[in-house]
Amino acid sequence: MMNTSAARQLSSALFTLLLLVLAISPPANAGDPERGADIYGVNCVVCHGPTGEPDADSDLVKSLGVTPAVFSDALFNSREPASTWKVVITHGGPAMGFSEKMPAFGGGLTEQDIDDVLSYIKTLGGTHDYPDGSLNLFLPVRTKKAFPEDEWVWKQRYTEQDGDNAWKNTLEYEFRIGQRAQGILELTHEVEGSQQNFGHLEPGFKYILKHDQQAGFILAAAAQVAAPLNSDANWEFLPYLAMGKVLSEKWTLQSSARLKFDLEDSDEGSAEFASVVHYVHTDYGRAIFPALELVAEVPFERGSEPDRADAVQFSIIPQARIGLNKRGNIALNAGVELPLNDADRYDWRAYLYLIWDFADGGFFDGWEVMLRRSNKRDL
Repeated sequence: MMNTSAARQLSSALFTLLLLVLAISPPANAGDPERGADIYGVNCVVCHGPTGEPDADSDLVKSLGVTPAVFSDALFNSREPASTWKVVITHGGPAMGFSEKMPAFGGGLTEQDIDDVLSYIKTLGGTHDYPDGSLNLFLPVRTKKAFPEDEWVWKQRYTEQDGDNAWKNTLEYEFRIGQRAQGILELTHEVEGSQQNFGHLEPGFKYILKHDQQAGFILAAAAQVAAPLNSDANWEFLPYLAMGKVLSEKWTLQSSARLKFDLEDSDEGSAEFASVVHYVHTDYGRAIFPALELVAEVPFERGSEPDRADAVQFSIIPQARIGLNKRGNIALNAGVELPLNDADRYDWRAYLYLIWDFADGGFFDGWEVMLRRSNKRDL
């Protein structure tokens, strides 16, 4: 294992790197919305309407059997990144698990044409304060996420440690409130040896402090209250800050700082600092996206001996998000947490998250087997 001094040097180096990457701006959208308006009028208006509102009474829309996307809906328009819609426009609806009635335009429009029309479509939602879907970065293992979500997450954590090993299950429900806020509900259940019980019920609230699509940056503040569900657990207050940054077309960064206040035993409190980098190598949802996460947990009450259980705990978590369906709104996140120093808390931990972003479709939507590449132009 890495000694405490080396771990601190690593943490300092990564923090300096974090400050540097925050100054990096992702490539700006190269689309021309004025030119895109003309392309939209020729190719899209017949189904999606001149203002982005489909005409439900038209014979064509009735014949489709499905309702075309409503681009004038600000929440819908902002929820997805333009990169996802680009796949749908290029390869057709089935490429991302949507209706086959959405044809592929990749054979008739150039890539620049599609970028232009997407720039125009993004204006049809009007003026609003919803953060753009391009800032909806992947959920990490321990780093808190800034983007507001509508999703269910089932989290499982196995801890190998001295004595009885432990298993923790957490069911999390997240729901958007207005344009910048999100509600949170978490329920935990823990098993250690022959003992098992519910741990905490954790309601919470998240608010977006700043979001900037062009800079690829989002910052949020949140807090949860952990109400004990058994006599062995204490009341806790858990505030945190979370940040997301799009570094480039293929790399993203997220960081968070969380405080854990034990309201019944102040000596048990701690601070947690976490940061993760994801490699986003494709816009298709059904893929494997590797990531590396660094965590530092700092107890409020610390002794002078570096090997004590109350010393700073540094750990690293190699992990991967595994998109299960075409849209990527059903996914797994799997990782292993490895201590980097000798703080005596656990040997290692394994994590497995099941994620369902229900705003992007039902749990059984978009699971069809991908068509062969030779047939993509016929989607």
